Amino acid sequence: MRICHGLLGEVVEVDDQELQWRKPLDIVRQHARARWKVDTEDIIVLADGGGVVGPGYGAEEVGLGCGVFLFLKSALDPQAGSSEVAATAIYSAVATEEEEDEEETVAEEDAAAAEALHLASLAAENDPAFGTFRCNIAEARRRLAEVRPVIDLATRLEARLEVQQLAVQAVLDNLTSHRTTCNRSMSLFMQKYQRVQERLDQNLGKVEASMTALLAVPLHPALRTPGRETLADALPRERILRFTAGLQAERARLTQRLENLNKQDSRAQSLCDQAAIKVHQLLQDDAVKLCIAGIRRQHAQVVEEVLPALALRVAHGADSSFVLEEEKRTAGVMESLAKSCREMRDKMDDLRSCWERQLGNFLQRLREVSYIQSKVRGVERQAALLEEEINVQHNHSQQLNHLQKMPRAYQKALGEVSRRREFRARYVAQCEQSRSTLARMMEDENTRRRGFAHRYGYHLPADLVRALGAGEGSMVPPIVVEVPEFDTQLPDLGSVSSAGQAATGTSTSAEASADTAAAASTSTRQSGELIEGGGGSATAAAAASMATRGGSTSSSSSLRSAGMMAASSGRGVAGAGGCSGSGSAGPSGSSGGSQMQARSVEELEARNHALQARVESLLTELASQRQQQQQPQPQP
Repeated sequence: MRICHGLLGEVVEVDDQELQWRKPLDIVRQHARARWKVDTEDIIVLADGGGVVGPGYGAEEVGLGCGVFLFLKSALDPQAGSSEVAATAIYSAVATEEEEDEEETVAEEDAAAAEALHLASLAAENDPAFGTFRCNIAEARRRLAEVRPVIDLATRLEARLEVQQLAVQAVLDNLTSHRTTCNRSMSLFMQKYQRVQERLDQNLGKVEASMTALLAVPLHPALRTPGRETLADALPRERILRFTAGLQAERARLTQRLENLNKQDSRAQSLCDQAAIKVHQLLQDDAVKLCIAGIRRQHAQVVEEVLPALALRVAHGADSSFVLEEEKRTAGVMESLAKSCREMRDKMDDLRSCWERQLGNFLQRLREVSYIQSKVRGVERQAALLEEEINVQHNHSQQLNHLQKMPRAYQKALGEVSRRREFRARYVAQCEQSRSTLARMMEDENTRRRGFAHRYGYHLPADLVRALGAGEGSMVPPIVVEVPEFDTQLPDLGSVSSAGQAATGTSTSAEASADTAAAASTSTRQSGELIEGGGGSATAAAAASMATRGGSTSSSSSLRSAGMMAASSGRGVAGAGGCSGSGSAGPSGSSGGSQMQARSVEELEARNHALQARVESLLTELASQRQQQQQPQPQP
């Protein structure tokens, strides 16, 4: 990979193997800092073809053996000074290094010139009569050494000019690519703008027709209020008209901004075309090439024609007159050599001025391209902002579709209200049914637990299994089913009025059934509390019961029959509760519910008497057993 300084034309060769494990931009920054002492944040790097080499640019995009071109952002700033001054400063920055290179090559002569001088000096090497010829040859060496820096400078500038032209082409390709991207974006933007405006025209044209259609849609009687008889009366007509007027004003403003954007885009396109023409002219500028060609041509003439003329044509022992003629001839050759060398030295200043002018023109073109690209980016930013406003306009235009879809949506809304009210009634009824079912399950389970406690629990130690006692802590707690209020604000459209009444009856009967079950549970708990008295209180209660009832006792069979009667009584009450809950859903839910409630109360009273009798018998038996245990055992 070659790293080329776009302005100076200098080249740094980099091994392509580094691209296998390093990013191209990192390599460029390293060599730019080491070779040209520039800030790594002040560089712009372009690849062949005009692509910008960024952090994500890989070796595949750059290509093996290809070059990248480095430019300084600070040099592209118009505030940095005139192009000629900046070019002179850039040239002076490397002048010292060039002079050092020239000092190393001053002693090196052209091979052809050295060969010609060597042949000329051989003949006059030792003969004292040829001292003049030896002086001429020494003078020729000196003059060729004086013009050697000119030749070296021409050689270096020719190589740099080739690199600079490649950099100019990369800049032109970058500008063309940027402009092509902008044109494509603008084309897509204009197509989107046209679609949005066509849709807006359609929606605005249907506003009045939609409002007229809404006048023909009457509201449901439950939704009517004074001054609101149709669907159109429910809409804020004045607000809609202000909204449409705002859309019209917004479109006019966007149209004006779009015209300004098109003018800016046309101006940027014109500037791009002008810059492209100037860059092509810069590529065709051959002032430096002509100057270099003139120096090379004159130097070749000196080497090929003038230096061979210094060769000695006089043999040893020749006539003195012939020697004088040769001295005159070589003197003329030396004058021609001096003139040619003087002209080449004079052309060195011309070559420097041509190169500085070339740098100045190139720098000026770079600044123009940078300025134009900023204008192109400005067009892209304005287009992006305008596109966001067009998106807002499109969203506002879509809101007008609500007027067209409102009649169908209104009919769907009426059906949705009826559906939700029906669902609420079914939901509440299902909850009441679940509560009744759970209440029955609770009563059955608690009856079984109390029966176990009465028959077996008192025979066990108190601290063995505490959870098997007859206390409230061992009973199944009552279930609470709560339904939060919802959909209470939905209007009654008449289609679900009967269902609403049925749901109300179901709720009332279910509540009555739940009250009955709660009363039964309370009575059972009270009976359980009598049993849980235990110890001395149980004995006292048993004595009191014996005094009241005449000391009658019950057998174990009577206790079992009492337990069976209590269990059947509990199941009967639970069944009555279930019947009351299901009967309330019928058309005569209120009268049926009252009859079932009366039967439930009677069954509850019978069950309560049975439980009391069972408790009394159990207490009597318990008291007799304790009396037997307290009697002293006879001594054997």
